[in-house]
Amino acid sequence: MTAAPGDAWTVAELRRAPPERFEALWVEAGPLRPLTGLHRGHVLSRIDHPTSRRPLWRWSERVGFEWLPFWVDFDRGVWCFGSPAVALGRFDARPGPSRWRDTEAYALHYERSRLPSPLRRVLYDEVKPWDDRWTLGLGGINAGRGRGDHFHFVLERV
Repeated sequence: MTAAPGDAWTVAELRRAPPERFEALWVEAGPLRPLTGLHRGHVLSRIDHPTSRRPLWRWSERVGFEWLPFWVDFDRGVWCFGSPAVALGRFDARPGPSRWRDTEAYALHYERSRLPSPLRRVLYDEVKPWDDRWTLGLGGINAGRGRGDHFHFVLERV
């Protein structure tokens, strides 16, 4: 598996790749491009550290991202769960240095969301366009490296 854009990968192939390969792709992906369109989300693997193993995070991330289908609509700036019509988490995507890896990424900030404020304060994700089809993502909570980064995911343009 290479990082060359345009490869006709499937979600199943991406899920079979070792987490180390995702980490390499995250850093190798080229310069940031604009985020546009509707994308279907797919969790690839968990990042293992003490914070990500806490039962509250394991359970809520499993239900919200592994059991329920999810989408990200960059044109509207929303996360959608169950259906693209069910927008639950509004965000602003801000380019800059990744909080969790040594590269540039878009940080998703949820201050403008209508979610309860304790939830808004804890949410944080990073995404990085890879090619026209795929956007790479690190999901987790609003904390530093080794605490906030909980899982790898990809977003597939639909």
